[in-house]
Amino acid sequence: MDGERRAGRKLAMALVALLALSGCAPQHRDTDGPEVDVLGSMMASESEINAIMGSTTIRPKTALRAPMKNDNYEPLSRPECIVVIGNAMDWVYRDSGYDQFREVQLADDADDVEVDQAIATFDSPKAANALVARTVDIWTRCGGDTLTFSYDGGETQEARIMATPSVVDGINLTHDQPVDPEDRLTHRAILAVNNIVVDLRVSGYAIDDAKTVQLAKAIASRNAL
Repeated sequence: MDGERRAGRKLAMALVALLALSGCAPQHRDTDGPEVDVLGSMMASESEINAIMGSTTIRPKTALRAPMKNDNYEPLSRPECIVVIGNAMDWVYRDSGYDQFREVQLADDADDVEVDQAIATFDSPKAANALVARTVDIWTRCGGDTLTFSYDGGETQEARIMATPSVVDGINLTHDQPVDPEDRLTHRAILAVNNIVVDLRVSGYAIDDAKTVQLAKAIASRNAL
C-alpha cells in the first residue's frame, strides 16, 4: 500500500508538471469563463461520488483543461494501451476534433479511492460516438496483454494486466489488474450522450464494475436530453 501511495504522489507530481506545460499544448476552443462552469455542471458532484463509492472524504484534487499526454508514463511497452489504464488521454483525443474539454480528479484523504471524470463536447453525436468507438477498439486490441509504464522516467516500472472490454447497460467498460497485489484496481467506462463523451477512471481496493456503471449512469442522466 505504501508503494501505491508513493506512486500516487509521483502521479500527482506529473499532473503538476503537465499543468505547468499546458500553455504549450494544442489549443481547442477556449474553455475559460462561463463555459468551465457549464462543463463542471455536467459532472457528478462530490456528494454523488461519495455515496456511490461508500466514502465521505472524496474531494477534488486536480483539474485539467487538456487531455494528458503519454510523456508522464514513458517508457511504455505499448503506447496506445495507455488508453486502457488512463482516461481522457491525448493519444485518442488529439485527432478526435473535440470542442470543449474538462477533467477533474478526486480522491479520498487516504488516497485509497481515486475518481477521474472527464467530459468532452463535440460538434455532433457522430463525432462523439467515433471517439468512443476508437477507444473501445484500442481496449479490445490491448485486452489480455500486460502494459508496463513508469511514473519516474524509467527508474521504476509498473505493470498491469489489461482485461477484455465488456458492455453493461449500454456502457463500455474495461479494467486492469495490477501485477503488484498491493496496488489498486482500476476500472474504466466510456459512453456518448448526444454530442458529449463521458470518460471515467475509478481506482481503488474495492472498486468493481457495478460502482463504475452507477457513476457513469449518474453523469449520463445529467446530460441526457
